[in-house]
Amino acid sequence: MVMVMQISTDVSGRSGIDCGGFCKFCFYKNVDFNNLKPIGCVNCPPHTKGCSYCQSIMDRVSSDYKPLYNVLEDLVQKFSKINWSTLNPKDLQILVIGGADIFNYPELYKLVSKLKELPFSLHLGYTSGKPIKNHKMPEKLISLGVDEVSFSIFSTNPEMRRKWMRDTSPDQSIKGFKIFSENIDLNASAVIIPGVNDGEQLIETCVNLEDWGIKSFALRRFANFNYQGLILNKKPILDGITPQTYEEFQSLVYKVSEEFSFKVIGFPLYYSKKDLPFAILKKNNQSMLRELPKIKTKASVLTGKLASPFLKKFFELVDDLNLVNVITLGKEIADLITQEDLELMDLAEVKSNVIIPRGALVHDKEVKKILNSDGKFRKMVRGSLDLTYPYNENVDDSQEDFKKFELKCFKDLIDTINSFK
Repeated sequence: MVMVMQISTDVSGRSGIDCGGFCKFCFYKNVDFNNLKPIGCVNCPPHTKGCSYCQSIMDRVSSDYKPLYNVLEDLVQKFSKINWSTLNPKDLQILVIGGADIFNYPELYKLVSKLKELPFSLHLGYTSGKPIKNHKMPEKLISLGVDEVSFSIFSTNPEMRRKWMRDTSPDQSIKGFKIFSENIDLNASAVIIPGVNDGEQLIETCVNLEDWGIKSFALRRFANFNYQGLILNKKPILDGITPQTYEEFQSLVYKVSEEFSFKVIGFPLYYSKKDLPFAILKKNNQSMLRELPKIKTKASVLTGKLASPFLKKFFELVDDLNLVNVITLGKEIADLITQEDLELMDLAEVKSNVIIPRGALVHDKEVKKILNSDGKFRKMVRGSLDLTYPYNENVDDSQEDFKKFELKCFKDLIDTINSFK
């Protein structure tokens, strides 16, 4: 099965400001952008904390939309790196994203017109739908040739959208959603807030989505606390709301996927139809692990709470000599681990060789300082970017492809462990 290649470009935009206002549950709603300190990441220079990548994660309110020529120039550079001799037009899709609502991009129609001069499908993601004030916008985008849209619906109840998304024209937003879903591929999503848009409200929304013919529905668990990834906020986004545990959220996603015909995905990642995350660790797939090299070196693998049980299971299956231990840090998601999480770990458990998540938001210099703070010298490297498939709603590969991807990721992890001398 051939995976469709995506070429993406980011038009930027200011979160909240260029979104038609912050939704009540927005990750960035309570952030004090004037007092954020550089955070650090794998891309930072050796002696400088802060780079364009981690700065873009921190600062979401000062990046205006890019001019059209900058967006097109970015795409030209990315196209120049493609081996066209092996590609058909149907094998490639252009994905346009932004730091804010793509439908508020001032040169959106011009951009779409330019991109549809090319023989590739075009995916716009993401929109909250709040910029839609009447039927003309979705109809024009469809007529210009947009093939796919990602749309945060939250609820098909207009009053729910008005209250929680601060949508000033929720009826028109929902009508626009319906027009898209009945004419092109539409990927819906909703941040699920307990006691708000779950339960019967969610079922009513799903009934409408099925009637209108959506392509997929991504349920996103609401994060309200630091350990869930609220790294830029000093307090919860919504007082009095306790989000589901990952296990509770999995059950909700599974229930929806069983009751409705469209594709249902949960984030943090859970896709029951493809055994994700970590399909390769399912009992009927574990025979593939025999293809992996033997572990020869002692090491500690640092990770987040969600990946930890899977990694522990993996090493139980392949680490015959018990050379590796998995250390679980405070964050649920490994790529949101920060310096504070590392400072809280018990160094007595940490071996002389250490692998930290590649995406952890901490500068290498700070990691080494913390790891050696008890007077013991420890070597540190970052692991691979992914260990399970980096799934999104546009991926439609076979389960075999997912397993092969994970097998390669775990081979890379073992190779990294064995690279320590």
